[in-house]
Amino acid sequence: MDLFEILLIALGVSVDAFSVSVGGSFCSRGARWVRNACLAALFFGGFQFFMPLAGFFTAELFAGYVASAGNAVAFVLLCFVGGKMIWEGVKTKRKGPTPCGESEKLFFGGKALFVSGVATSLDAFAVGGGLAFAGKPFFLPCFAMGIVTGAASFIGVWLGARLGARLVRLSRRSGPALPDWLLLPAGGVAIIAVGVKILLSS
Repeated sequence: MDLFEILLIALGVSVDAFSVSVGGSFCSRGARWVRNACLAALFFGGFQFFMPLAGFFTAELFAGYVASAGNAVAFVLLCFVGGKMIWEGVKTKRKGPTPCGESEKLFFGGKALFVSGVATSLDAFAVGGGLAFAGKPFFLPCFAMGIVTGAASFIGVWLGARLGARLVRLSRRSGPALPDWLLLPAGGVAIIAVGVKILLSS
């Protein structure tokens, strides 16, 4: 396996983490996006490093199952995270104005990041199993998947924060300001859309 093939694999498994990072960061504001981006890079990059390792070493037991059912599991997990964000956004509207910074903690809390990290790295688990069955080396591909996904997640949070801020600015120019609470359901819908994409790709 040459470096080009390894890079292609790493880029392929990083797409879902990038998309989820964008959707989860619509409510990031100011300098907080840097902290959030580092958290996303740590969780998503870490999972994309360790999950293929786990897949490699447990190939005979679990990799085949994950390859067949992993997309459905990822769909359920991402729907859970996205649905919780939508519900909290609607609940926030009922209670009254809440700073977007408080709402963003829903996605960048440890539990949500853990669940999202598992959901977006199940394909990497299957890749690790595939490497084992093919008799390929595993450490460099796993390292590449972790690094590339970490970088993609960092960029995704930056992009999502910029998009969210731009949406608010545009709404203020064209009429009533877009309420912050609406960005949380928007991010939840984006995360669920990633889950649907994963499910349909099975």
